[in-house]
Amino acid sequence: MKTDPLPVPKSGTRTRKRAPLRLQPRRPRGRPKAEDVEALEARLVSVARQAFALHGYGATSINAIARSARVSKNTLYARFPSKAALFQMIVAQQIANVDDELRPTLDKDEESLEEKLRAYVNVALRRSLGGEVFEINRLIMGESHQFPELGEAARARFQIGVEHIARFIEASAERDGIPCRDPAAAAEVFLYSVYGWYSYVVITNRVVTEKERAAWVDRALGIFLASRSEW
Repeated sequence: MKTDPLPVPKSGTRTRKRAPLRLQPRRPRGRPKAEDVEALEARLVSVARQAFALHGYGATSINAIARSARVSKNTLYARFPSKAALFQMIVAQQIANVDDELRPTLDKDEESLEEKLRAYVNVALRRSLGGEVFEINRLIMGESHQFPELGEAARARFQIGVEHIARFIEASAERDGIPCRDPAAAAEVFLYSVYGWYSYVVITNRVVTEKERAAWVDRALGIFLASRSEW
């Protein structure tokens, strides 16, 4: 089952001038109520994501995030002990958003391995080629050499993708009667090809049309699945 791709942003949207980070309304004094903690954490993560995208990871301080969120530094540290913890939560939310979008498709047992992989890659790529995910990925590419925690967050996200794909392969191998010796290794190879194409698009600042992206996904799937008996 093919997934309808979403519009890919034009190149101009990647370099647009951003508005200054806005201050959030000041939080009432005192310890937050239990029912407000979740909203407070979401607010802190949102402010941090905007600050990282606007100023960069290295140039953004915990003080600046707390100030923009209108909370004390102690309040922020009580929920996120470091910038790295905030960044990990940003990435975790992006993973959860992809999972939520994919769940209706992936929960269908009748879907073939090809259909599940196509849905997974299409959702991941169209989210990664624009918006918040694109901003975070560009940040990782630009600053992970200086801040290893960014690379670690990307590695953990990649590993989650490997686990998802490996589960698809295992379930399909049993259903289709096509044994797979190493589902995780096969999943890694497939995702490395996806990440390689995506990285090329980002570093060359190319504008990818919906048709071009869909065609590449079809070619990648065709090549990958052609060797299925050798997995």
